[in-house]
Order: sequence, then C-alpha cells, then structure tokens
Amino acid sequence: MAELAVPIPMTPRTFYPVAALPQNKTKMETIGKKYFNEIKLAETLTNVPGAIILSLIFTESAGNPSIVSSAGAVGLMQLKPQTGNDVIHLENKSKRLTAPEIELLKKHLGARVNGPLKQQYISHKIKENNYTGNVMTRADLQKPELNILLGAMLIGILIDQHYEQGVLRLDKALVRYNQGYFFKPGTGTVEQVLDRVKGRSREAYSYIIKVVGKNGLLETQSMV
Repeated sequence: MAELAVPIPMTPRTFYPVAALPQNKTKMETIGKKYFNEIKLAETLTNVPGAIILSLIFTESAGNPSIVSSAGAVGLMQLKPQTGNDVIHLENKSKRLTAPEIELLKKHLGARVNGPLKQQYISHKIKENNYTGNVMTRADLQKPELNILLGAMLIGILIDQHYEQGVLRLDKALVRYNQGYFFKPGTGTVEQVLDRVKGRSREAYSYIIKVVGKNGLLETQSMV
C-alpha cells in the first residue's frame, strides 16, 4: 500500500472510542483480505493509497457490495450511476485517465464507456444536445472491481484538487466525497474547516473524523 501524504491523525477530535479500535481493525482486515486484489489494482491505477480506499469502503458500506442507500448510492464505495458517469468524465477531463483504466472500464462497460468519455459537462450542467443519459446501472456498480476503481478515481481527483501549498488537505477531499463534488469546505486550518462543516452537516463532520481523526480508520490501520 502506498504511504499517506498527510500526518495521521489530522485532528485530535474523535468519533470512535478506544474500545471500538480492535473491532474496527478486525473488520477492516477482513474487508481488506476479501477485496485485496481489487483494492491493490485501484491503488496501482489511480495512485490513491490503499489505506484510504479501504477506509472509504469501511465507512460507506462496511464491505457490503450489494447495499443500496435510500439516496440510490450503490455498492462498496456508495456511488450513484450518475456519479459513476461523472467520475469517468472528470478523470478524462483532468487528464488523469490512463490506458489501463480505460481497459478496465471497458471490461465492465464495453462500448458504453464512450458515453461519459464524450460528455462535455458534469451531469448537473449537461444540456440535452450533448448527453444521452446514464450508461451505468446499479448492477454495474455492484461489481466490486468497477465500484472500487470508480471510487478511487473520485477520491483521487479530489485529492489532486486539495494539495494546498504542498500539503494534502485530505479532510477537504473526504468531505466532498461524502457531500458531493460541488460541496465547498472553505478555507482555513483543519480545525476551522471541521467547525464550519459541523455547523452545516453533522454527518459530514463525523465522516471526516471517522477517517482522519484520533482513533480514526487510517490511524487504526497503522496499529501493530
């Protein structure tokens, strides 16, 4: 697994009590073993550390590839079909999309991958004359290999956008993964961002500290 580019924990704030750490570690180890090949492949293709991918799988779905949320998010990394389309579009637009990624996408989507590759805009800005609808289905997103790749692509895009003065603000990337691509975490220190996010969404606030807080999932994975 690639090394993290941020100090962990990023904040002394906690979500998980100390008593939860052994159980969390065991559960993550189980998920990590079950999906080791898929996580490793996504890590290799996107350069997103496997520890971050595993943390998102744990937080989003607890390792259940078939789960569908009330909002229509699907699978291990909880993506909507529209989001899956947009991730491919954004990966391509940002010039992150590589030939091996395209090959893996075609493995699962076939010629349908050309839909998001030809998109001119992200979905909420799309006009009728350049969009033919979602090419991705819930069934597609219940395939672990595809779901994990797309989730890693998305957090990778957000990570790239939040290197600020040479420092990775993973807190900002995480909250946008949770709240949506266009969520604005604002400026300031980690603690200032946490205070701002907490005032807007308790769920989003918890999401950040579950992963990068004290006793969080990234710290737990480093436990011997």
